[in-house]
Amino acid sequence: MANLKPHLSYEDQLIKLENRGMIFSDLDRKQAQKKLANVGYYRLSGYWYPFRKLKIPPPSDKLESRRNENFIENTLFSNIYKLYLFDVKLRNIIFLGLERIETYLKAIIAYELGKISPTAYKDKKIIDNNSHDKHDNWLNNLNILIDKNKSNDCIKWNIEKYNEIPIWAIVEIWNFGTMSKFYGILDDKYKVAICKSMKFLRPNSKNVKLSLKTSLEYLNIIRNRCAHHVRLWNTSVSNNKINLEMFDNLDLNVANLNNDSPELYRIAGIIYMIWSFTLRISEHSDWLETIVNHINDPYYVNAVKYSQMGFNNGSLIGINNLLKLYKQQTE
Repeated sequence: MANLKPHLSYEDQLIKLENRGMIFSDLDRKQAQKKLANVGYYRLSGYWYPFRKLKIPPPSDKLESRRNENFIENTLFSNIYKLYLFDVKLRNIIFLGLERIETYLKAIIAYELGKISPTAYKDKKIIDNNSHDKHDNWLNNLNILIDKNKSNDCIKWNIEKYNEIPIWAIVEIWNFGTMSKFYGILDDKYKVAICKSMKFLRPNSKNVKLSLKTSLEYLNIIRNRCAHHVRLWNTSVSNNKINLEMFDNLDLNVANLNNDSPELYRIAGIIYMIWSFTLRISEHSDWLETIVNHINDPYYVNAVKYSQMGFNNGSLIGINNLLKLYKQQTE
């Protein structure tokens, strides 16, 4: 087992990067040191990893890095920092989209299941027969969440007055993971009701119900990455199948997507997914325009490898066309 690497001063960190081929010529050393101090060498290392040279031949061990320590020629530290700034803003835009989706889905779940009873979320009758154990675990985690939020006004008031918390109140303390797991264990009848409220063209479709479950799991991963300031721009999520029926309110022909498109499992696919959800909430939104403008910003063009975001062949034509079509339809 290897020894931990020693602490390095900011100047020694710069020297180490220079020795590996990184260029600092467009920054003075104090500026570069300040950026390392503000962000941290280790955090920035995730952004310069794609700029490291590939090993030839590639390693046979999957756990071994595919890249060596030296940087590709003409790798500028300033571009690494631009990529970091690009990612910060990308996370903020993505997070705003997810916040709206979370609020929307909580409202739908509370409305549809509130028809059954105020505490339907506790009832095994609404749960898939094969998921009763998962429901027990979910309820245990919910009780922990309630205990953490016992000073929350709506929780405190309902417990003091009714000794119960109705579903329309308890969703206020759910996190995205609580919500996505709850949808995943529901009986098909209630999944269909939620899909109908979300205006899917074929709410009874198995593809839609399964893809919504998978999509919520994906979005929960992305939401947590955003909340904890984890690198996002070139992230990938597990490749559980998403059927394009999930995007039945988008014309994905303009984005050249199909059910086998690898883009669906990178950040590009997450953008399409958030946009599809957003249009189910409102036909008028500037979210897509905001994120497309950011991705196209020429300030970042030399720093961002769009193919690693999942855009086909590194081209932004598809997402630009999707925005163009939306603007034409809403003029």
